[in-house]
Amino acid sequence: MSSARPARHNFSLLCVGQLVTQFGDSVFHIGLLWLALELTGSKSISGIIVAAGFMPAILLSLFAGVVVDRVDRRKLMIFCALLQAAVVACVPLLDHFNLLSGFFLALVAFGLATGAAFFNPARDALVPHLVPADRLNRANSLVQVSAQIAFLAGPAAAGILVTVVGTIGLFAIDAGTFLFSAVTLMLIRMPRTTTARLEASPAPLPQIPPVAGGTIAEIKDGLHRAMNDPRLRGLLFITAVDNLIIMGPAMLGIPIYVREILKLNVDSYALIIGAFFIGMIVSSLIIGVKGRNWPKGKLIVIGMILDGITFIPFFFIRDFSIACLAMFIHGLTVPLITVPRTTLIHEIVPDDLRGRIFALVNVAVVGFTALSMILTGFACDWLADIDEIYLWIGILGAICGIFGTRFKAFWNA
Repeated sequence: MSSARPARHNFSLLCVGQLVTQFGDSVFHIGLLWLALELTGSKSISGIIVAAGFMPAILLSLFAGVVVDRVDRRKLMIFCALLQAAVVACVPLLDHFNLLSGFFLALVAFGLATGAAFFNPARDALVPHLVPADRLNRANSLVQVSAQIAFLAGPAAAGILVTVVGTIGLFAIDAGTFLFSAVTLMLIRMPRTTTARLEASPAPLPQIPPVAGGTIAEIKDGLHRAMNDPRLRGLLFITAVDNLIIMGPAMLGIPIYVREILKLNVDSYALIIGAFFIGMIVSSLIIGVKGRNWPKGKLIVIGMILDGITFIPFFFIRDFSIACLAMFIHGLTVPLITVPRTTLIHEIVPDDLRGRIFALVNVAVVGFTALSMILTGFACDWLADIDEIYLWIGILGAICGIFGTRFKAFWNA
């Protein structure tokens, strides 16, 4: 058997596990948003509950990055999947004993995200060990596609399942998907030597001997090396700002938009989310097939500009079908950011540092999303309707992308 075949087999197992887990995650987040609104009756409190699911990225990601660079990444992912299964299973258990409240729902969201804070950078750092370097862009695209297919199927399935098992039953299904993910990870057999050898890039970060002095020293070393590379510095800065502007309205704002602007229910919300992920799948496949040699810095910046602009139409849209079309178009823009960002890190960051760099990206994405969620909840309660917020975040998001062109080393990466 050729070495390529087991490599493909291992990577396929990773994608299958990702597909099932992300399917459960999509069901979880739909259930979480809707259940939070039902339990509390407050958009601002619901925003805080959902934001609790992003706080571990702020509190733990830097430590998680060090752990990912120290330990067996596959075994770490298995442990995280089992932990997440146990945490999510607490929702139907608490409900059975009539103990479920907004507070406990926030704790569950926090616990699930704690596992993700370690799982996600470990997964991203593991990919170059499973595929050859010349297939990294396609592999990252397939990882994205597997997640997007799951998130596409999840809302559609949630709309059906919620009528059968109820909102609480969705959480039991999610717990089962994490158990399945743990099994697929157990079946992966890591090669004795990595099959990935990074191609020559304009200026890869140098390999540096391990830092003495423990966890804090390693965190400082990772931050120092990231901040001293202008490509990573620019990437992390505009990623943080873009997520602060965009992600709260994108996540918390969509169910509010469906409920209050379109005057529709959870089934319509699931379909609008489905349209978004169809757009992401189409775009990810195109980038995976055609985008290997596309300039990654420019692609990320263009994606951010379009990510903002495609929110502006929601200020005007009051028709469900048109809203679905607009969400599909918006979905086309997101992989322009996510796929080349991952591939760029794989190309310029050595293996002994990847966990910490992906953890920093996790802080920039998830941590600033949490802050954005909180601000969006209060803005919707006190300042403006969600359609007005979409107008402003569309303009500001596009400006953020344009500002990214000022980071020349990143723009030309």
